[in-house]
Amino acid sequence: MSPELTPDQIMRVVAALEAAWADDNDALAALVRGGHDEQPLAVLIAEFGVSRMQTMVLIVTGISNQDGADRQEALTESEGLILHMTTVAASMVSGWAFSAGGGVQATGDLARHVLRALLSFTSDGDDPQEVQALFAHLRADALAHS
Repeated sequence: MSPELTPDQIMRVVAALEAAWADDNDALAALVRGGHDEQPLAVLIAEFGVSRMQTMVLIVTGISNQDGADRQEALTESEGLILHMTTVAASMVSGWAFSAGGGVQATGDLARHVLRALLSFTSDGDDPQEVQALFAHLRADALAHS
């Protein structure tokens, strides 16, 4: 698993997801340019997507609700499936990030795919209110960990 992203990196990713969702290529281009010594945005989006997908799989399987030995046992029993699913997802997303490079369009496409994957677990589609609520939740979560 990739190292955890910093709250600032998560906020940058969420801003990119929002810009991609809104088709705001100017905002996306500014985020892609980034600052000195910042990781490429596509890489951050990929790491964020993989991390969130792993979390979602644990929630969907009910493993996240368990504690201690029960959680460890559930992880061990379902490790093959979870490992396979997250490995496939990580491989795909990392490949997209690599091919995106610094391109605004490719980075926006990657962001839209990650957003769709998140929405597939959190809503019935891309209802604007639900998408905005997801962005607000992701920002609040990043701030809570800063």
